[in-house]
Amino acid sequence: MPPAADNARTAPVKGEVAFLFIGGAHQVYHLAPAAAELSRLLPRCIVTCFTNDAATAEALRQVREVLHAPEMRIESIRPPLWGRMLAAVTGRRSSLKTPLLFSLSRRLRRAVAVVTPERTSAKLRTMGLRDTLMIHFRHGAGDRAPESERRQSAFDLVVVPGEKDLRRAAEKGYLPPAKLRAGGYLKLEFLSRLTRTVPPIFDNDRPVVLYNPHFDATISSLPWARQVIEQFAGQSRYNLVFAPHMRAAENMDTAEREAWLRLARDGQILVDLDSPRLIDMSYALAADIYLGDMSSQLYEFLVRPRPVAFLNAHHAAWRDDPRFAGWALGQVAEAPEDVISTIDRAVAGQPDRAARQQAAVQDAFGDVQGAALRGAQVIAAALADRAAGPHPETAEAVVGASA
Repeated sequence: MPPAADNARTAPVKGEVAFLFIGGAHQVYHLAPAAAELSRLLPRCIVTCFTNDAATAEALRQVREVLHAPEMRIESIRPPLWGRMLAAVTGRRSSLKTPLLFSLSRRLRRAVAVVTPERTSAKLRTMGLRDTLMIHFRHGAGDRAPESERRQSAFDLVVVPGEKDLRRAAEKGYLPPAKLRAGGYLKLEFLSRLTRTVPPIFDNDRPVVLYNPHFDATISSLPWARQVIEQFAGQSRYNLVFAPHMRAAENMDTAEREAWLRLARDGQILVDLDSPRLIDMSYALAADIYLGDMSSQLYEFLVRPRPVAFLNAHHAAWRDDPRFAGWALGQVAEAPEDVISTIDRAVAGQPDRAARQQAAVQDAFGDVQGAALRGAQVIAAALADRAAGPHPETAEAVVGASA
């Protein structure tokens, strides 16, 4: 460990560290465990988690309780009136993010650091936080590289789960290596601490397929979803859990939600648009087969290697595209009517893919054990380094302090 890293560990740090959870409850487990660990690691700091919805607040309370971190504060915030009006006009819940950041910006200027699991918070750089230490923890560990990743350059430090993300960042050139750190998959470590048994989803012994389409219309198989569900309704060998990414339903009105829910069938097809089971790996643990498109939940499912299949709803030339690397771990359907036969092929070929799936998970998630503490140590080192003042080895200290 370089000498500067030792200095970063011992330099006194105090003040408020603000953790922003404004993107939805699905982001909590990717960062909040590090906030809990930081509240113990730096008792002179005030660790505050900001949220604007009840589901996120409940998930934060769960993390605080499970990790025995009573000093981790949870503060509810309300979007300004103009922000609520904007969301009502656009019909998009995500429209609340910028107004929330704007209303918080004055408070955040007094924080010693802002830590966030989403990239919209990069806008704080234009809201008066020009010199504030800002750290981004990537949520998820999928293969796609959205244009929004360019926002990462606004952060002083970006923490990713595993080596795969380090390679991708180097290839894209968005960030210098000194600004990057692979810390492990916090969500998986936290959920492994929960003492729970996952009850059977259905009261029969048919294999369960988890269908998990992404929310992004440009890559999602949701346009095929009703046809896919019809394929399952017309057979009797598989059960289906239709559990799209939580954001897929965030802008649906009541009529849209009810239309999806009516597709459920007792004992055969379950439809879940917004329960906590969408984010706590309940379905990933209980299902036998995964069906999806571009969601990083693929790798959460493959923590225990099992058959996986994908829907190429946008007719992508996926075979040589690194954004679709996960598709090589299973079978791909090119039309909704092919979904059952594609799943059959995935099941038949699983013995030949298990080792590759296991290697892909390791590459994506890194060392899971101790991930929350490593994340807290990265933050603490960056804080101490900033408090100690600039010196030539600053970047090395931040990255190396938790090695």
